[in-house]
Amino acid sequence: MKDFSVSFVVDAGRKDAVAAAVECLREQGVVCLRGITDPAAMEKVTDAVSSVLENPAMLGSTGYYMKDCHKKLHEAFLTSGDVMPLLLDERIIDVCETYMGEDVLLQEMLVKNDLGDNELYFPVHAHTGSYRTEKNPGPFSVGIMLYTHDTSAGAFCYAPGTHLWDIPYGADPADYPADMQEQIKTSMQRISGLKGDIVLFDHRGFHGPEQPVKVPRIVFLGGFHSAKSHAYKMKAPTAAYIHDLARLSEKQQRVIGLKSTGVLIPKEKMHYFSFNRANPRTYALMRLVAETSFFMTRGKWRAKRIVKDVLRQYMGIKIKPKIAVQEKE
Repeated sequence: MKDFSVSFVVDAGRKDAVAAAVECLREQGVVCLRGITDPAAMEKVTDAVSSVLENPAMLGSTGYYMKDCHKKLHEAFLTSGDVMPLLLDERIIDVCETYMGEDVLLQEMLVKNDLGDNELYFPVHAHTGSYRTEKNPGPFSVGIMLYTHDTSAGAFCYAPGTHLWDIPYGADPADYPADMQEQIKTSMQRISGLKGDIVLFDHRGFHGPEQPVKVPRIVFLGGFHSAKSHAYKMKAPTAAYIHDLARLSEKQQRVIGLKSTGVLIPKEKMHYFSFNRANPRTYALMRLVAETSFFMTRGKWRAKRIVKDVLRQYMGIKIKPKIAVQEKE
């Protein structure tokens, strides 16, 4: 895959950075904002991401989760308190709202660790905005990606100009005429980036990660959609810690959904929370193991209680109960 051959990088320190980014989106469908993230905060974020990706979230423990064998996932705003100010930078919001010509709402946001399995499991596609309540021509949502490390192989790929087609034949390139399929294929380019780069892209254009590759990558991935055409609802529930919301401006709080009218898709219907539906037998087995373990543990507690009752009643021995860690605190 070739790297992007046209200029798509905009220095966020420019006075006209927002206007330049919007123009890039209009012409190419994709733009990379460089220098928008604070390096110190970015280090905190990457350290936090490394920590949550070390162990799986199981039975109440924190960590990553997987819906399939190819990638690890984590809810973005639960990773670190420094994530929200980075991904909700007002310059990013201004670019999205200027480009779409109206207020935007956060769609969703997650951490995605593609493991580099050398498999094609997430093919090139476009978004049709099928859950819009008002379907008008033009842009309706902008994707966002934050590179957590310098990324080339396995980076995000985009076919510039295909966003201007306005998805006439749907999300799958295979449904397009042969000449358009060839244009998608030949124009697809890799958006290699640096740690801290923010990539914004029109969801109508054809895009996807470079696959198959043997190199893992870790990104924050999400999007913003037009509020009006989605009935002022977010796409899906987005988890965040209440105390982190205090760090946000009024505009950021609006965009993150504090004044939204709800969600379009409940959490249990989202594809990245679908392990139990996609792998019912494995889920049933894991559930059986967990429930059996707790059943046996309850049996052990009951046996210990009976022994203590016997010692106290017949031998006069009193055993002081242990105080749980959380009760000590």
